Amino acid sequence: MAMEHLGQPDRRAGALPELVWLRKIIVERALTRGDYILSGGIRSDYYIDKFSLFSDPQVLRRIARMFTPLIAETNPDLIAGTELGGVVIATAVSQMSGIPLIAVRKKPKGYGAFANEYVEGPYGPGQSVLLLEDVVTNGRELMAAAARLEELGLRVTPCAVVSRGLAPVRAFIHFSLPRPEKPRMEN
Repeated sequence: MAMEHLGQPDRRAGALPELVWLRKIIVERALTRGDYILSGGIRSDYYIDKFSLFSDPQVLRRIARMFTPLIAETNPDLIAGTELGGVVIATAVSQMSGIPLIAVRKKPKGYGAFANEYVEGPYGPGQSVLLLEDVVTNGRELMAAAARLEELGLRVTPCAVVSRGLAPVRAFIHFSLPRPEKPRMEN
C-alpha cells in the first residue's frame, strides 16, 4: 500500500492527480529494471534515474510546484538541497517560491575561500530550512545533512520527492516495486 501525501504526512492523499502523475512519469521515464547497487549499498532490481525527469524543464517545474503546500505549512526561511540531486530540485523550488537557497555537500569543500565547510550559501542561526532530497532509499544521507544544518543552529524539515519505502522520512510518494517472479523450472 502506498503512503502518499502532499503537505501533512499523516494525511493520506489517495489519488491526488499530482501524485498519480508523478508515479506515472517515474514509471514511464525514469524506471529501469536490472541488478543495481544503490547509494547505501543496498541491492535492488530497479533503479529510478531522477535526472531523466529533472532534465525536462516542464517536469522539473511541475515537481517543484508540488512543494507549494509544504512551503505554506512550514514557512521556511531557506530552501536547502543535498548534493547532487537534492540541489537540482531545491534550486527549482527556490526559483518558484522566491525563497533563498543553500546547498549541503556530502563532504566538506576542499578548496577556495570556504574550505572544510559543508554548507554553501548564506544562512543564520535560528532560520528554518526546508531540506530537499530527490530519491531516498534508507534516508541516511538526508538525515546526515539535516544533522549538519542543525549543528549550525538551523531548524530543519527534511523531505524527499521519492522514498523507496525504507527511509523513515517525509516524501511525496513511497515507491516500491514487487520483485518479478522467477520462472519455475519444471522437472
